[in-house]
Amino acid sequence: MIIYIIIGTVFLSIFLLVLFSGMPIILKKNQKSSISSRLSYYDTNTSKKEAIIPSFFDRMIMPIFSRIGSTTKKIIPTGIRETSKNKLEQAGFQNPKVIDIYLIIKFFLPIVFIFLLILLNIFFTLILQIKLVLILSIPLSYFLPDIYLRNKIFSRKDEIRRSLPIALDMLTISVEAGMGFDNALLKVANNTKGPLGQEFEKMLLEMQLGFSRKEAFRNLQKRTDVQDLNSFIVSMVQADIFGIPIGKVLRTQAAEMRIKRRQQAEEKGIKAPVKLVFPLILCLFPALMTVVLGPAVIRIYYILLEGSIFH
Repeated sequence: MIIYIIIGTVFLSIFLLVLFSGMPIILKKNQKSSISSRLSYYDTNTSKKEAIIPSFFDRMIMPIFSRIGSTTKKIIPTGIRETSKNKLEQAGFQNPKVIDIYLIIKFFLPIVFIFLLILLNIFFTLILQIKLVLILSIPLSYFLPDIYLRNKIFSRKDEIRRSLPIALDMLTISVEAGMGFDNALLKVANNTKGPLGQEFEKMLLEMQLGFSRKEAFRNLQKRTDVQDLNSFIVSMVQADIFGIPIGKVLRTQAAEMRIKRRQQAEEKGIKAPVKLVFPLILCLFPALMTVVLGPAVIRIYYILLEGSIFH
């Protein structure tokens, strides 16, 4: 009976380790939004397309995640799923399948470390330090997907924040030159690299699918949750409701974004000397004291050594 338990534990541990080691690859695959997949339904191109062979993840890994995900939907509360969905959208993962993958990894990753601890205890004699590390890894592994997702959200928001002033200037110039807002937004999306251009493209796709401009802006706000972009969205929604000229609103918003960017640069410049204090004290000051006082200390040492010899 013990042999069967050991064999089952080994098989399950190896399976879970192989499954969860591909987390970054799985999360990066199939990031195409559900809106784009809906638009592909209306594709009128009737030309014969080449047969595409599915990848290994699509043939083997994704069906496993789909089956496990359908089971976890009945166990995990709806509030946790909605919160995870919002976080994944802010991180740039729009595929609905990624939610199930994320939740499976989050709740089953501690099980991997539990089985790993059991396996190592069965086949090896572990020292106390390794046992403590493995035991602490069990609760910490639950937060590893959250840490990865939080870093992804932070970097994406920062990239959107940095590219927003230039995009607003381009949008203002295009609207004032006589272009419509939708065409100007399309031009900005095509000329803006990074997540901001992608979000503008998704917003235009939603409007083509039948969403109103207000709904598309609200969805954009929900997907990004960047303070500077939120203020721009609120201004555009109000301008759309009250009939204010968009060109004037865009010029005001662009001017405010330039002022904010200058203020943020000044704030970082003021913080720089304070942040340099600790590196100077810990790194540069000891080296400087060694270079300045080192020869004097050596000379004093030899003087005291000679004095002790003569006396």
